[in-house]
Order: sequence, then structure tokens, then C-alpha cells
Amino acid sequence: MRIKDEIKFLHAKKQQLNYQIYHLHLTLANTWNNTWQYISHTIESKLQNEIQKKYQNLDKKLKRLSQAQTIQPELKHESYPRVINNTNIPFTQSEMTLLQKGLKYNLHTKRENWIQNLALEAETAIQ
Repeated sequence: MRIKDEIKFLHAKKQQLNYQIYHLHLTLANTWNNTWQYISHTIESKLQNEIQKKYQNLDKKLKRLSQAQTIQPELKHESYPRVINNTNIPFTQSEMTLLQKGLKYNLHTKRENWIQNLALEAETAIQ
């Protein structure tokens, strides 16, 4: 509701400004008679030139920004293998993939009798 009221207020303000511009235009046309057409044309052409300069400046900025963001850096990184086998023991492919996961990798296998161990630990904690 507040936004609607604000829009109505701004629309009424715009209408009032348009009304004032119209009356000013008529007053100047009556005052300057034949030369008003030339004056009005000069003002409009200068305004068009200023607007065109602004848009050209904005277009240049936009082109520069779009060119700066589309250029991809050509840096090539060499990646070294994580695991180097310095022993005489040959590893299988599954063992190598496990070793390449790193030192902080946690195996998610559950031990045998894990439920019994959990129950015993819970009983110990309760006592």
C-alpha cells in the first residue's frame, strides 16, 4: 500500500513538472516568436550530444569490463603425484587410490562386534 501511494505521489509530481514545462515552453514561444524554433532546436541538439557522450562513455566502460573478464589466464600448473613409492613393494591400484586420498582420510569400515563394544562402553559409562 505504501509503495502504491509513493508511486501515485511521484506520478502526480511528474505531471505537475510536465505542466510547468509546457507552460514555460508556451511562454517562451510567445516571447521569442520566430526565433523560438531555432533556440529550441539548439537546446535539444546540445542535450542529445551530452546524452550521446554519456552513453558512449558507459559503452566503453562496459566493453572494457567485459573484455577484462573474458580473458583467461594461461597459467599451467604442474601437478605432481601425491604418492611416490620409494620401496620395493608393489601396490595394487586400489591401494594406490587409498594412499592418494591423503593422511587425513578416514576409513569408514566398522569393526566386528562393534555393537557389543558399544553396549559395553555404554554400560561402563553409566556405571
